[in-house]
Amino acid sequence: KKSKMHQCSVCYKLFPRPSGLATHMNSHSGAKPFKCPIPTCTKSFAVRSNAKRHLRTHGIFPSADHASTSPSQFTVGFDTPLVSEVHEAGKLPSKLRWVPPSLATRS
Repeated sequence: KKSKMHQCSVCYKLFPRPSGLATHMNSHSGAKPFKCPIPTCTKSFAVRSNAKRHLRTHGIFPSADHASTSPSQFTVGFDTPLVSEVHEAGKLPSKLRWVPPSLATRS
């Protein structure tokens, strides 16, 4: 059985599944559709698994195999991504650098 590969129209990389190609296309467009559900957090991610891993920084462990974690007050699905600002293919999104609040006020 011959499996069909799915090719990126920008860099020609091949993926065995269309979902892998769709996630990869975020790297070209700059889209970060997976937003952190914490109201005070402005982080968003191009890859669902990175968004779920980020939740640990808030003390939230989405997988059920963490016995020490109490039931979360947040529902973490990331099933329906919200499309953020998308950049033109071939153009890099603007680079942002995180600065700790203690350094943000220095001149």
